[in-house]
Amino acid sequence: MMNIFARLFYSKNHSTDDEAYNVVESMAKAKQLYKELIKQAHPDKHPNNKDVAEELTTMINNNRFNYRELLKIKDLVNDKLA
Repeated sequence: MMNIFARLFYSKNHSTDDEAYNVVESMAKAKQLYKELIKQAHPDKHPNNKDVAEELTTMINNNRFNYRELLKIKDLVNDKLA
């Protein structure tokens, strides 16, 4: 039978492993989404909305590693440039 300290230690270490995995997974997703968004919002693809495209491209570059923000920016790209 596992004592209470062993259970706490196990669950604490187990959650740390999960958190590390989630960070790595989030970074991989962010990289993929970044590439997708930068292609969609590139100012050369939108000569009529060049100012909007430049603003969105700047936002994408500033949040390159932030998956949650990139998801929000994806909605903006679809709304403003689609």
